[in-house]
Amino acid sequence: MKVVIVGNSAAGIAAAENLRSLEPLAEITVLSQENHPSYSRCLIAEIVAGAVFDSIRYRPDSFFEERNINLIRGVRVHSVNHASSTVSFGEEKEASYDKLLVATGSRPVRLGVAGEELDGVFVLRSYDQAELISRCAAAANDAVVIGGGLVGLKAAYALRRRGLPVTVLVKSSHLLTRQLDALSAAMVEKELREAGISFIYGQNPVGFKCGADPKALGFVVLEDGREIPAGLALVAKGVSPNAELVREAGGEISSGIKVNAFMETSLPNVYAAGDCIEVTDCVTGRQTPSALWTLAVEQGRYAAINMAGRQKAYPDPLTRLNAAQFGRLPFVSVGAMEEGEEFLTWQKEGRVYQKLAIREDRLVGFIMVGLIEQAGVFTSLIKSKRPLGNLRGDFLQGKVSAANLI
Repeated sequence: MKVVIVGNSAAGIAAAENLRSLEPLAEITVLSQENHPSYSRCLIAEIVAGAVFDSIRYRPDSFFEERNINLIRGVRVHSVNHASSTVSFGEEKEASYDKLLVATGSRPVRLGVAGEELDGVFVLRSYDQAELISRCAAAANDAVVIGGGLVGLKAAYALRRRGLPVTVLVKSSHLLTRQLDALSAAMVEKELREAGISFIYGQNPVGFKCGADPKALGFVVLEDGREIPAGLALVAKGVSPNAELVREAGGEISSGIKVNAFMETSLPNVYAAGDCIEVTDCVTGRQTPSALWTLAVEQGRYAAINMAGRQKAYPDPLTRLNAAQFGRLPFVSVGAMEEGEEFLTWQKEGRVYQKLAIREDRLVGFIMVGLIEQAGVFTSLIKSKRPLGNLRGDFLQGKVSAANLI
């Protein structure tokens, strides 16, 4: 069996690794647009902060050779021809397949405003981009981050650790609107302000202007006309699935590549996994892009199982599961808080906050700030959809552990 995998990140690597275990004689080729060894995309903000590549390495250089997997780096895949079961890549090269996995990930959303092409205006999705930002940070006097989500805040925190004055532009009413409520977001904001980061709310950029150098960023122009000095600007306004390969081949696309429970696209013998696909959230029941590293690994594994002919359905995943720490303040947000009909909250000394969202006696979401030890137990409850019964009052006091749920 010939298998071609497009993408050398979480889903692609998980698929290659598991497929080799299942099919020792399969001919496996991985096509990667990047020239670097595999790395953890979740950690690239550390490169902005000054870390080296080895600190974010995901697999050793020997990984592919030891498993007899043919890795081709630095090539762009141009098209899929499902009629001839081939992909074209690089400079007029072609690879045939019996099974194809598209694991092309996602790309940052651009603002589409004037001046976005200036030197010093960045997005953050790859190691190369992180390295460019790190070099720019070494020479810049100030930085502006556009976006109050997790990627933007991690980047802002990394730039601040480099010693740069950092201003974050947030269009919404509070930080991390997909993860936190206003109260918990205020706790995170307080920690970031204490680290020296400034915030401007209710504003998006309408353009970027040069300074003394006509090719380089000098100012970020806001909706209200203000011009914020900046030698570096980072746009962090979300991502968009890289679904073009499947769409242009005639496959079905919605918010991402549509796949069935066996990770199959609508094209014959073409599978997809990772940030490029659309999934059904297990809490909301709604279709949504899949944008978590952990889910990409799971999906890559399931794709491998099904490409190997061991039919196994991928269960609807929990698509909202985020954790981070800024300074001394960790937080976790899981599930869909907006689905709750009843809410339980607990606060302690301004450093601890917990909130549970309950619907029909089942946990559908939670927020934990400061005290996060029970996050795993709560996550298991959401996934299992187990009724809470008379345990609900004990959860916020830390009196329930995994042992209570057996």
